[in-house]
Amino acid sequence: MGSFLDIVTAGFAAFQHMFSGMDPLLHIGLILIIATFIAYLAKIFRQPLIVAYVLAGILIGPMGFGLIKNTSEITALAELGIAFLLFTVGLELDFQKLRNVGAVSVGGGIIQVVLTFVLGFFVSEWLGFNSTTSVYIGLLVAFSSTMIVTKFLVDRNEINTLHSRIMLGILLLQDIMVIMILPVLTTQTALSLEILATIFIKGFGLFSIAVVLNRFVFKRILDYAAETYEILFMTAISICFLFIGLAVALGFPVSIGAFIGGLAIASFPYNLEIEGEIHSLRDFFAVIFFVSLGMSINLMVVYNMFFEFLVILFVILLIKPLILSIIYLLLGYGGRNASRIGLGLAQASEFSFILATQGLLLGHLNTQNYSFILSIVVISMVTTPYFMQFRNNFYRFFSNIQPSFLKKKITSKRVQKIEKHPKKSLENHIIIFGAHRMGGRIIEYLKKKKKNFIVVENNPEIVKRLSNEGVYCKYADADNEDILRVVGLYKANLAVITVPNNEIACFVTRRAKRFNPVIKIFARAHSVQEAENLYNCGADFVVVPEFESSEKIIQRIEDFFQKGTG
Repeated sequence: MGSFLDIVTAGFAAFQHMFSGMDPLLHIGLILIIATFIAYLAKIFRQPLIVAYVLAGILIGPMGFGLIKNTSEITALAELGIAFLLFTVGLELDFQKLRNVGAVSVGGGIIQVVLTFVLGFFVSEWLGFNSTTSVYIGLLVAFSSTMIVTKFLVDRNEINTLHSRIMLGILLLQDIMVIMILPVLTTQTALSLEILATIFIKGFGLFSIAVVLNRFVFKRILDYAAETYEILFMTAISICFLFIGLAVALGFPVSIGAFIGGLAIASFPYNLEIEGEIHSLRDFFAVIFFVSLGMSINLMVVYNMFFEFLVILFVILLIKPLILSIIYLLLGYGGRNASRIGLGLAQASEFSFILATQGLLLGHLNTQNYSFILSIVVISMVTTPYFMQFRNNFYRFFSNIQPSFLKKKITSKRVQKIEKHPKKSLENHIIIFGAHRMGGRIIEYLKKKKKNFIVVENNPEIVKRLSNEGVYCKYADADNEDILRVVGLYKANLAVITVPNNEIACFVTRRAKRFNPVIKIFARAHSVQEAENLYNCGADFVVVPEFESSEKIIQRIEDFFQKGTG
């Protein structure tokens, strides 16, 4: 028996040696093969692909079969995953809309970082960590993952929604705060006005370069490059790395440089074409990033410090989103937006790796606490896809536990300023749920036809604009039962549902048909499957923008009027 085990051990050691001596290029091939295989299994069992990639990293890395021992090359490639993702986010983002929520993101973000840092620090001290380690754990709790959040928002096509823009503003603020903290940890000096001024001047300089190049250089270059797809693709990649280089030279992280590079060319008509070209490259490096996360985890440390691990994870996954949700509820952004912001940022940041590594090099952290922090980061990131699947359930739970003053007094102050109410109760009217692109076109059509309608929208900017234009609006979530009664859903002739969330659209459709069987429901869906869901719930007509446009719904509304119902 012993000789058999010796043979197996020797064979496994030879197997490890064979892979560890591989060329780094073959390491990448090995990562892709194993990650792809586990991704197939994840798809079969309907699990998030991010979890599959992290599991692949655990199997490949030191805690698994040890096939790759030197992870430095993989870590460098993983950083490119963050860069390309943030570059495409910059390309897709409407800068004017991001600027509109800048003050809200900065104000709410600073409050959240301070509160969660203090909470993380004192909880760590209660668990028995020394003050220095508690500072690092407090920072771990305070910051969230730009990579995880932006990938989720991009994959779900939510990048330009209100809650997404606030989240991105908070994440960019946190990235800048990391830049401020690193020199403080290195020199062990207080955060001085001089350091803040230097960072501000450098940041302003980087952004100014982007504005100047956008206005005077990039348009001509891209107009010429657009004649050939290959040259356009290479030009976009070059611009991305130009700003990455400038950012790194100024002491900023790669992610900020890539994001500003994307913003610098986002206003040109080629941005969607460029995003489509970079999509595959972005996803390739994103896989490397998530595999590298799995390679960094130490399951033995998790086992040995299991209680401490659970407590810190509880603070990150439950207390932190609750704090964020309350902050943005108090700022008047409604229960759904507030809960989505909170739950979306319920993980640790990839910059925690940088902070923890810095702490290890400076002697602030021992190897056990260093591994503990890395493991917390990875596990908190892995839980994000599961949390996001249940964010509507979290919203309902959060709504039920809100104190009455949060529901009525604070939010109502903001609502009263922006809503426009009809002078008499509505009957035989039209209700528009959602006023973004498709809903906005339909609203313009109804205004021209002078039809009797009201809009339900949970973006305060849109509600304020429509109210100023004289449109009757309710600032609320579409699946709020009270709101459905207030807008007269049960007395309406027609409901047009353009909200992006299929679950909410189905909820409104079921309620409408249950209490008002004669109402007509026109809706939009993102896929054929979503369209089938809506038809099964009772919708009369569903448009899928990928195949049809808002003009289809407008044509149906015209037909509806011609039948004499409007």
